[in-house]
Amino acid sequence: LTASAWIEAKPYGEWCAKNPQVIAMDCEMCETADPVSGFKDSRALCRISVVDVTTNEVLLDTLVKPAWPVSDYRTWVNGIGAENLENVQFTLRHAQAFMLKLCSEETVIMGHALQNDLAAIRMIHHSVADSAYLFPVKDQPNASISLKDLTKSVLGVDMPKTHDSVNDTRMSMECLKHWLKHDGKVDSIVREEKATYGL
Repeated sequence: LTASAWIEAKPYGEWCAKNPQVIAMDCEMCETADPVSGFKDSRALCRISVVDVTTNEVLLDTLVKPAWPVSDYRTWVNGIGAENLENVQFTLRHAQAFMLKLCSEETVIMGHALQNDLAAIRMIHHSVADSAYLFPVKDQPNASISLKDLTKSVLGVDMPKTHDSVNDTRMSMECLKHWLKHDGKVDSIVREEKATYGL
């Protein structure tokens, strides 16, 4: 049971020949509850940011009005509160329509722990580059790294406590560019014992 149907990008063709070949994406999420069944959606989309990796241009950055009433805004994580979403008209279906016009099945989507972002926009996509899994974690070969630890180690950047999806998108993108520049031969990342940013 979800608030919206899932989508999948179409095959590459003339329709998307001038679109970016590589984009980066990050989403902010809240928790919503179906007022009839009480079913809770813990990954309800409330903001989406998409960046063209080649030009660094922000292609989309908008708050998103969830279909169901919000049961937990998670403002401490995403900085989004009730007052921010009150007059928002952009919905999940709008976000899906945007992605379907932007992406073919060959479009590479960059991001961090992308399975969460793709679940939030209800999109099935296989051409991905995920910074949470490409970097080895010191002494933990099967672990994934938080974006906080990754950016500190690779870029020397401290992430803010509150998530910002445009900033998260760009930081993940820069880490992935570092990985590509070194052909995947990158140093192991040390995880903080209490990682509080990202997954």
